[in-house]
Amino acid sequence: MGSERRSWPLRGCARAQTSTSVGASESFAAGRVVWICAGWALIHSVLASKQVKDLTRRIAGLRYRDGLYRFTFNAQSLVLLLWAARRFSRLPDRELYHVRPPWSWFFRANQVASLGVLLSGVRVMGILRFAGLTSVGDLLAGSDVRPAPEAQGPPVGSDDEMLRAGAFRFSRHPGNLGALGFFLFLPRMTANRAVLVVLVVLYVVLGSMHEEYRLRAAHGAAYERYRRAVPFLIPRRPRR
Repeated sequence: MGSERRSWPLRGCARAQTSTSVGASESFAAGRVVWICAGWALIHSVLASKQVKDLTRRIAGLRYRDGLYRFTFNAQSLVLLLWAARRFSRLPDRELYHVRPPWSWFFRANQVASLGVLLSGVRVMGILRFAGLTSVGDLLAGSDVRPAPEAQGPPVGSDDEMLRAGAFRFSRHPGNLGALGFFLFLPRMTANRAVLVVLVVLYVVLGSMHEEYRLRAAHGAAYERYRRAVPFLIPRRPRR
């Protein structure tokens, strides 16, 4: 009896130490999620900036900048994304909730619809052009290189107006909207994923605002008219 009584405080200390270590590991993981996402976002934003593109043009020349920059940018973005996903998957985590069928089917359906919105925007911009393969093909063929767009938005139509087609009819940034919807409707949410969702929301909003600035600088009055007619991010009833 005496030895058993003396063991109770030790068990309590063990439980306290375990809970403390779990809390510390979760805080550590959340901080790592922030640093991983911040690093990816910083590199992505800097390389997408006009200043870096102009620097590349001065170093490599306009032809090679237009021919290779978009493809190289997409390639490094994919590599960094895979690196971030690998680091993210190795962090300690805990489950917050897990939506079961049939409600999980609703979540999955919304994720598929979100990816459809994203791909619709890419299709309007041109899949090969968005990937940078059109410019690479021009460069390899020795023909005039068609420059990549200054910002990711709808192309200009034959009437010198922004083309309102596909998902660009109800959102000025369907790519960002699709990415946001995919993460918001994850049927299984963990502590690390919750931090990631918050960061995705911030990056989508701030990134879309920055994209607005670049599109208005590139297209002027045409984009201003488009901006007044189509919602910023979340679809709503279209204006006439």
